[in-house]
Amino acid sequence: MRFFGERSRRVEARAAMIALREEAAAVAGAPAGPGRHGALGGLLVRAGCLAQGIADAERGATPFDDAGPASDLALAAVAEIAAALWTSWRAGGRAPAPRLAGLERLAGATFPDCVELRRPEGFVLYGAYPESWAAAGSALAGQEPVVLGIRSIGTALAAMVAAGAGGPAPAGTVRPTGHPFRREVTFGPRLAAVVAAAGRERPVAVADEGPGLSGSSFAAVLAALEALGVPPKRVQLFPSHAGEPGPRATPDVRTRYARARRHVVPFEALFFGDHPLALGRLAEDVIGPAEEPPEDVSAGAWRRHVAGAPGGWPPSQGWRERRKLLIRAGGRRWLARFAGLGDAGAAALARARALAAAELAPAPVALRHGFLFSPWLADARPAGHARPARPLLLRTLRRYLSFVAAAFPAGPDDGASPAELLDMARQNAGDALGGEARAGLAGAERMVREVEARARPVAVDGKVDAWEWLVLPDGRVLKADALDHHCDHGLPGCQDALWDVAGCELAFDLAPDETRALTDAVRAAAPGAPPRVLPFYRVCRAAFEVGRWTLASEDPGIDERELARRRAAASRAVRGLERALAATHPG
Repeated sequence: MRFFGERSRRVEARAAMIALREEAAAVAGAPAGPGRHGALGGLLVRAGCLAQGIADAERGATPFDDAGPASDLALAAVAEIAAALWTSWRAGGRAPAPRLAGLERLAGATFPDCVELRRPEGFVLYGAYPESWAAAGSALAGQEPVVLGIRSIGTALAAMVAAGAGGPAPAGTVRPTGHPFRREVTFGPRLAAVVAAAGRERPVAVADEGPGLSGSSFAAVLAALEALGVPPKRVQLFPSHAGEPGPRATPDVRTRYARARRHVVPFEALFFGDHPLALGRLAEDVIGPAEEPPEDVSAGAWRRHVAGAPGGWPPSQGWRERRKLLIRAGGRRWLARFAGLGDAGAAALARARALAAAELAPAPVALRHGFLFSPWLADARPAGHARPARPLLLRTLRRYLSFVAAAFPAGPDDGASPAELLDMARQNAGDALGGEARAGLAGAERMVREVEARARPVAVDGKVDAWEWLVLPDGRVLKADALDHHCDHGLPGCQDALWDVAGCELAFDLAPDETRALTDAVRAAAPGAPPRVLPFYRVCRAAFEVGRWTLASEDPGIDERELARRRAAASRAVRGLERALAATHPG
């Protein structure tokens, strides 16, 4: 099954450097406090992305990673920002304004014209906080470790480990290559010499998020270090969690990973206490001081508060959901939802404000260091439970999708192409239905050229399940979780507004006249693909939902009731796919 997609963008390196310098000046001029700390975290994310792009460009087509003049300066600049962020954390956000001379030195480097920046998903999607890696790195304080980062996100994480250890900037970063479950790493001669010489006397620290399904990225670096003669006892790993690699890990990977010492400081250890920058205090200037510890409602735990007894709960995607916490402050509860560090969080805030101004979604009250705070609507109920009057629901769907189509245009490279959507549909439909899917897929294939010519990508909602719509006591219906599924880990990304029309059909079993009214409203609000190609989007959207819930059903360790919910959602998506395929090729 195919579900995930990768995001990257090409930028002019010099322009990105200039923007970084301007952002650094703004950070240095900001007043001390949570706002400046969060801005410094965003600066780290952007600088780490640029350093990753420069390192990838310097590597080019060579089969190895080595230190280079521009990537050395870029990594040193990231390390300087990381040190400032860690100093800010230890001072509760009240450290003196940082002086970031490394960016000035980087400005004098010779850059490639353009670089490809890969999204650091942990910072944007999964709530990976750089302070956790610095806190873990403090275990090596005074030992001057040689620090290596695994690109992409490992660029900034390595800098945070070095900051926590109080040592020099990272020695370099590496990009594992090859099959996703059988990665390989090769050090270039300069980096190999540095690591091999230092690794005989000092710790070698390796930073990344993960391990994931296979643990192959960490294992590839471990194998490369062993080939250089670095004693295994000197290798220290800095992953994002204390668990073992996932089910796709080979015995050799598991052996290598188990042999290395690991350092992890969980998010909760830093952000659930009484630290001035802890979650309960980040927005106290707006919501008041927290009255009790935050309650984690991530991974479907929010259902305890809004969905009644577990027997009536909707399915959860588990770890694929954003981190969410409830905070009681000022006599009421607030939702703190991870929206992403840096630019991602700022974009989510802007969208939340636009939707709230249109009375389509809850209003945000603050963005603090990646978390978006909004009132917890304790009296709201998901539409699947509250069952609002059909005319009211349909009016809400028309108004919401029309607003999104008109208000949030996107670029042609901000999402999967129609051809990529069709490839996904082929794979997922084939896995779910076998040869029975071929005729319907052929019907969708005939529409691809028109979709390519006429589609107008927008930042769609992307997740319009019945439980995502909140019915308030006064009868209003608001859209929850409406901010960033167009830029999450799923393949589609930004699509024509018909993508959400097809999603609403699946979620609410729309009748043909209801679908026509919704389609007409969306097309009246914004140009795009004509209604006659809606069957293409029906097939692709249903196939995507099949992949979404099939993969979620394969997660290890979920209880039987949750497994049943996810399998039921997958079966419902398969039935929707069968209907979509039959309608595309009715013969």
